[in-house]
Amino acid sequence: MTVEGTVKKFHSLIDKVYHLTNLKMAWGTVKANRGSGGIDKVGIPEFDEVAESELQKLHEELRTGTYKPLPVRRVNIPKRGNPKEKRPLGIPSIRDRVCQQALKNRLEPIFEPIFSESSFGYRPGRSAHQAMRKIYHEILDGYEWVVDADLRDFFGTVHHERLIDMIAGKVSDGKVLKLIRLMLEAGYMDKGRKYPTPQGTPQGGVASPLFSNIYLNPFDHAMEKKGYKLTRFADDWVVLCKTRAEAEKALKDAKEILQSLGLILHPEKTRITKIDWGFEFLGYKVKRGKGLRLPKSKIKKGSNRQNIYAIPTEKSVKRFMDTIRERTKRRIPLNMQDLIDWINPVIRGWGNYYRKAHVRKLFNRLQRWIVRRIWSHRCKRWRNNGWKRYPEPVLYQTFKLVNLLSLIPDLRR
Repeated sequence: MTVEGTVKKFHSLIDKVYHLTNLKMAWGTVKANRGSGGIDKVGIPEFDEVAESELQKLHEELRTGTYKPLPVRRVNIPKRGNPKEKRPLGIPSIRDRVCQQALKNRLEPIFEPIFSESSFGYRPGRSAHQAMRKIYHEILDGYEWVVDADLRDFFGTVHHERLIDMIAGKVSDGKVLKLIRLMLEAGYMDKGRKYPTPQGTPQGGVASPLFSNIYLNPFDHAMEKKGYKLTRFADDWVVLCKTRAEAEKALKDAKEILQSLGLILHPEKTRITKIDWGFEFLGYKVKRGKGLRLPKSKIKKGSNRQNIYAIPTEKSVKRFMDTIRERTKRRIPLNMQDLIDWINPVIRGWGNYYRKAHVRKLFNRLQRWIVRRIWSHRCKRWRNNGWKRYPEPVLYQTFKLVNLLSLIPDLRR
């Protein structure tokens, strides 16, 4: 299966990939994103010291066709919501990451115009908030049945030849296709041993999100062509329908389309549900509530008469609290300012992601809990005089602690 709408092809692209200006721009992006190094144990600071010579060397290797990526470093991290299960993360070397970013810089503008409007993950100008807004409006339009699906090991089951064929539908430069094949087949190192990668794309690679969008683009267009309300973010997706029968048909069609791509739905994590019962997507739980029984004269806003609400999932709240708890352990030797500087990015990032959901009560509870964690860290006991030594106004005004409630748009001063 090839990418739809493949009319114009790009015949000469490798020289744009290895151009020094593009490589320097790619290095700037990799440096800004930080992250750890690969199997060569070269981190961002070490690479930065020799960046100019390394970029020149990478330029020559790509130009002459002698570039060979290193195997990625395999790290097994706990799965979200199920710490007992592990998922593999492939970490390329900094040098290989620069090469992937340089390739992504040139491929992304080529494929963006043919990507579906239903796709929101890892695309310029698109976000999870836009995906949730689309779902919210579709629910208000009466699409209340939900196909809540999960792909089984998507990043580990991508077929290399099929992916390269899809890319070849728009890019006919053989050197670029060879470079992509080298990246996909670089293998991985685990406990000192090298393993091949006959299929899949490393979760953690710079180009992997773009590859996933290219691979799933035929699925997006096929579902849209059948008239379904699909919303996809990387390998997570839902379909909204008006009836249960339509949802059952959508699930059957989705299975067939995905099977043609060599992909399988996870049987235990795929279900049909209704907005009355709720579903989880992108860290949100979306559900219909009972609502407030008020006379029409008291209702100020009419935008949510169906009482649809979105809140952070329990898993997301737990991860947030675990992170704050880890950073405020009593044995961590930080003064007050350093402690608050250490937790502020976590509070700001998590709060900004959920600030437009129904979170006033939750944010208020979490903010009071964060203050107590800070008092406990400073005074070494749960019940203490921290409120006297560091009253809340001092924490917010003097030490600039981020207040979750202040992130909610209509509560900002």
